[in-house]
Amino acid sequence: MNLHGKEILLIEDDQHIFSLIEAMLKPYDVNLTFEKDGMKGLEMALFNNYHLILLDIMLPKKDGWEVCRQLKNSGIDTPIIMLTAKVEEADKVLGLEMGADDYVTKPFSPRELIARIKAVLRRFEKTKKVKTETRLQFPKINLEINLKSYDVYVKGSKVMVAPKEFELLSFLASHPNEAFSREDLLDQIWDNNSKQTRTVDEHIKRLRKKLTAAGLKDIPLETVWGIGYKFEIEDEKKNEV
Repeated sequence: MNLHGKEILLIEDDQHIFSLIEAMLKPYDVNLTFEKDGMKGLEMALFNNYHLILLDIMLPKKDGWEVCRQLKNSGIDTPIIMLTAKVEEADKVLGLEMGADDYVTKPFSPRELIARIKAVLRRFEKTKKVKTETRLQFPKINLEINLKSYDVYVKGSKVMVAPKEFELLSFLASHPNEAFSREDLLDQIWDNNSKQTRTVDEHIKRLRKKLTAAGLKDIPLETVWGIGYKFEIEDEKKNEV
């Protein structure tokens, strides 16, 4: 997940926390907006477009719970990560029930915060993609990928694939002829929880085997030597339905 140019709103009354997060995000070239109280933060979130909102709970004028509730009730689907010093499970559950997408407990490490930001944005983009497309169709090679049901079809027949195999195939198919490194694919599909790039190789190997067994002659999963893999389709754009 590339954070370059992402617009992030931080609603936090602690200047020290703001400075800390600002320093964490600086290497990623993120555009960070800062508001100190809940009322102004709510207004900023309602009248501006952000990719993500980092929301503290203990805020002056309007607390984070209420800000989160009002944002979600307004219909805004911008993902929200709650920042909390509270560690009680009930507080975390309350935030999630109000519509927050994740939470980070203070104090947090730069690595944890960045990982959670990337994971939330990745999930949001995947969800948004599914809302706009339900199928990827490649008529020339008789391949169809149903993004809603997690099904793969070759020549109209269903091919049984594992969830991560499906996510890998659908991600590459959504970006035809674009090469991705193994590290990029680990980050996209496994949230980089797996440190072994061999994980990608094994999944590609199994996908090729299954697609071949299903009768797909021209397997589009190509190795890009020195880089990684790509979904190669010549003279054909994917049909999005």
